[in-house]
Amino acid sequence: MNKDLNIKNTMVPILNKIKKESFVNGYEPSDEEAFGLLLSKYFKWDGYRIFKVSNEALEDANFHELNRRLFKTYEDWFNGAPA
Repeated sequence: MNKDLNIKNTMVPILNKIKKESFVNGYEPSDEEAFGLLLSKYFKWDGYRIFKVSNEALEDANFHELNRRLFKTYEDWFNGAPA
């Protein structure tokens, strides 16, 4: 657990910097919003790479079925399947 806490503690200043510098004054973004912005910018708004990060996170958190369904939905969307 100590390594997990170290990872989180490493991210806190980064997320705080993003919150301070990337959102309008007076708005208090959530960690999820700041992390989402970080990912979007890091992967240069490449939707597939951002989606893959989500897949990896869901797998790591043992949300296998949800991950499978989201991946299937992405494949259908990408291949132009009707909704």
